[in-house]
Amino acid sequence: MNKNLSLLEQEAINEDTSPERLEELANIAEVAHLVAENVNSYPETLIKLARYDNYNILKGIVSNPSTPTGILIHFGGQLPQELANNPIIDFWLLEDDNPLFYNIRLMEKLAENPNTPLELLKILAQSPNYHIRCWLVNKQNLPISLLEKLATDFHKQVRCSVAVNEKTPIHLLEKLANDSDKDVRCSIVRNKKTPINLLEKLADDPNNDVRHSVVRDDKTSVNILEKLATDSHKDVRCGVVRHDKTPVTILEKLAFDLDKNVVYNVASDEKTPVNILEKLAYDVDEKVVYNVARNGKTPASLLEKLASHADNNVVCNVARNEKIPINLLEKLAAHAHESVRCSVTRHHNISIDILEKLSLDHSQKIRKRVAINQNTPISILEKLVNDPNDTVRLTAKERLKYREGNSDE
Repeated sequence: MNKNLSLLEQEAINEDTSPERLEELANIAEVAHLVAENVNSYPETLIKLARYDNYNILKGIVSNPSTPTGILIHFGGQLPQELANNPIIDFWLLEDDNPLFYNIRLMEKLAENPNTPLELLKILAQSPNYHIRCWLVNKQNLPISLLEKLATDFHKQVRCSVAVNEKTPIHLLEKLANDSDKDVRCSIVRNKKTPINLLEKLADDPNNDVRHSVVRDDKTSVNILEKLATDSHKDVRCGVVRHDKTPVTILEKLAFDLDKNVVYNVASDEKTPVNILEKLAYDVDEKVVYNVARNGKTPASLLEKLASHADNNVVCNVARNEKIPINLLEKLAAHAHESVRCSVTRHHNISIDILEKLSLDHSQKIRKRVAINQNTPISILEKLVNDPNDTVRLTAKERLKYREGNSDE
């Protein structure tokens, strides 16, 4: 039997064996994988063999240049080494419609497969589909030589992928810092491995978006922030205000910036010290005062003063302030202007006593807001069900129904 099997194996391997005989041998399980490798096998024979769920047979089929293109495309992603060894790949590269380049799923599989050999990766780097080239950049074991090639890709999105990739060596990031496209330079900033000296260089970039990306980055140092605090563009200076590392000394300067958008940011930023908030509370620009009133770090003493402000919008923002003392909220619940009392009803820390009083307010809008507030107890909602206003009654009924439904759960 062994002698007979050896003879059959020799037949299955021999490229002079007729296709007809190979088709017969394909039915013998012990030599089917050898038939799969034989270039003289009929394409139909190989198609038949591909239906078997046999790893060795599939390896032979994928490495066989006689295998129909559709079969190679279907299984090539699973067996990249065998596909790379297939001589047909060299012929595909000479074709204008290289089958590799027109099957995105196969290219994705090859790009993400850790066993894909360098020869195939080089081919993928030539794909006309820039999405595949971007995918390739993010491959875990991509050689530096290919990263260098892709760093000069004509499509900016591929260069952006290289720029943001944490595996990209510093010398490539330095080259990309001079890229003609501002999106590529912005991508360098987003790279967690970008060194501080490159950020310093990009902080002097002529493009506003690049400098703005630097000021938004967590890695940006205080020295860079100090430089950007005098930037010519207001958005960059606003970014300095919002940065977690920005020291008080810089905020003090930006509090008197010539552009009010910068001052608005200082007034609303919770890093801003109390002494600056107190000064900004008397700014001639009402929006600055609004932001001070809503700032979570504005002290109770200053909120008390702003609660008497002539502009009701300022007072409304005091009522919306999360840190407003309960006694001041009670005071504003009796404010003459409806908009202020309405702001009180929206506060998540509102007490039941205040809700009780406002549920009797002469304004149906206020009573409706009491019904909507999540803190309103069922006892108050049950009273509002009998409210003289149709809208208030309907709102109270809906809230009661919602509460009952949730309590059952």
